[in-house]
Amino acid sequence: MYFVDRKKIEEILLYMEKVLAELEGKSFETALEKFSQERMAHVLIEAILDVGNMMIDGFIMRDPGSYDDIIDILIDEKVLPAEEEADYKEFISLRKMLVNNYMNVDYAHLEKVIKDKKKTLEHFSSHINTYLTNELGVANAFSNR
Repeated sequence: MYFVDRKKIEEILLYMEKVLAELEGKSFETALEKFSQERMAHVLIEAILDVGNMMIDGFIMRDPGSYDDIIDILIDEKVLPAEEEADYKEFISLRKMLVNNYMNVDYAHLEKVIKDKKKTLEHFSSHINTYLTNELGVANAFSNR
């Protein structure tokens, strides 16, 4: 095990929860609202990937070769449940549209994926925290607490 920056992971997870709460019950009709929806989805994707990479690096798991591989590794290492794999991968697949094809965002598809995967995304923090607690305990030399 290298260094697990638990404080940084927790900050990212709290930010994810804040973003997910903002998505609750909102409609995205105006251009500004659609742009905010894009940004929220993009931030959630980056947060999942960042936390995933931090977990992989900190616990010396195998090196990922792609974004999907980050999810595969977290499932193989029992950080995330296998039954949520497709949800995470479909959500992360939005990244290409949001980053590379940003002038042609399919807002109907974006909204559907966000809505369909929201419950899984809400579970991400608890899966990560459970794994950290099981592996590191409440606080130890590998955390910033």
